[in-house]
Amino acid sequence: MTDMTDSDVLGPLLDELGPGLYRENAFRVTGLAVNASARDIRWHAERLRVTSRFETGRVETGTAAETTLFGPAPDAAESREAAQRLRDPTRRLLDEFFWFWPLQEGRPDGAVTALRRGDVAEAERVWKDAGTPVARHNLAVLAHARALDASGDAPWREVFEAWRHVVDDHAFWSLLEDRARALADPRLGPGTAGRLREDLPEALLGINARLAVTALRDGRRAEAEAHIGHMDRSGFDRLDVAEALRRAVEPDTARLRSAGEHAERTIEADPSRGAEAAERFLDGAAPLLDVLAIALPGDHPVLRGAGDDVAVRALRCLVVYANQTDDWGPAVRLIERAVPLASTRAVRERLEQNLATARTNLAYSTCWFCKDRPADGESAFEQKLYGNVQHSMGRVTWQVLTVRVPRCDPCGSSHRTRRLKAVGAAAGTTAAGALIGIGLIGLQMVLLGWLVLVGALIAAGVTLTRGTTPLSSRETGDLGEFTPIRDRLKSGVWFLGAQPPGVN
Repeated sequence: MTDMTDSDVLGPLLDELGPGLYRENAFRVTGLAVNASARDIRWHAERLRVTSRFETGRVETGTAAETTLFGPAPDAAESREAAQRLRDPTRRLLDEFFWFWPLQEGRPDGAVTALRRGDVAEAERVWKDAGTPVARHNLAVLAHARALDASGDAPWREVFEAWRHVVDDHAFWSLLEDRARALADPRLGPGTAGRLREDLPEALLGINARLAVTALRDGRRAEAEAHIGHMDRSGFDRLDVAEALRRAVEPDTARLRSAGEHAERTIEADPSRGAEAAERFLDGAAPLLDVLAIALPGDHPVLRGAGDDVAVRALRCLVVYANQTDDWGPAVRLIERAVPLASTRAVRERLEQNLATARTNLAYSTCWFCKDRPADGESAFEQKLYGNVQHSMGRVTWQVLTVRVPRCDPCGSSHRTRRLKAVGAAAGTTAAGALIGIGLIGLQMVLLGWLVLVGALIAAGVTLTRGTTPLSSRETGDLGEFTPIRDRLKSGVWFLGAQPPGVN
């Protein structure tokens, strides 16, 4: 069996510290002094066992005032659990550290006496007057417990300042090392106090970090930002602040990963639900990312990694969905939501490239003219472009390109109707002009008859020319915005039409 060291057992206990640190402290709950002997603890447990047969309410102890500090009087179950916890030397050492020590062993202690009768102000006065390492430690515990017990603003600057004095007090840590040695537990070896001293700032900051993140989850942003501000101004190392916040948001990052994995499992089972899964994932991720964005600095790797992970997982769902269903509208809309979430340049570029592809595919899958109905491949409008015009030896050569513009069947039918009307109008104009012209010629009005006849032919030609495109003038103008046509027109090499003007 491998021997366990203090870092193995105290580290996880420090990680568990929360706002209930003093309310749940075993010495507060039991009313025992931090220098209580094993015999004192056994006597307390036996007393609880006996009295529990006759009571169902709160525990009556000789130190009721002390047990009600920073919380309600404990019940029998809480007191039994606390007494059991004191039998574990590692847990006892931590509870001792976060409670009040006697100023001198074996001598009457005015501060402890004041605490036992509920006179906290008198205890504080005694400690301030004493000015010893133990007194400074007790003042830090008192300030911290009061701050955590306060319902409104608390003097956190003074709290952290008091704890910094303890961290810097070599004499106090020598006393704690002696206490760890006296507990005679192999897990509390040499250096226990030094390692606790090193880990204490992050543990203290972790309590505020948990309070901040809890407030964020409950929508109390101002309170959360206040706690983060207190941490930033604590005077402790910035790395400890960052690590405390990282630990506090671990549940949120875990929830993001779990939600992303669920979305991906959804599309594996049914790709047609990809857009639904991606939208639900993005909706759920938004408040969690807000928590991370407020709790962590903008360049924190956890925040950047979470944003990238959400964006990439949403993209995977949408690519699978769109390729399966050819429904690019939801893909474009949701990828547009995911792009701002990407934190790193590589991920952002990946999403933007996929967004450009999705937009192109959407343009080809939706009727360009009504911008609503799905395009019908057989109804595509064919627009001619000419380009690469060459003049040589009096000859003109050019290339012709046909661009298929997506169109739905109803729009295609409307365009065909417009063309038929144009042809009909041209035929009617020609027929009417011919009849009138021939009639005038028959009446010996030869010149006027021929003028009418030629005018009718010219009008018919103009009508037919305009009728060769079934599109309205607005639709013709919009053609120039269709991406494949627009890109070619911008090149200056290609132009609308089947041939250059003036060429027969």
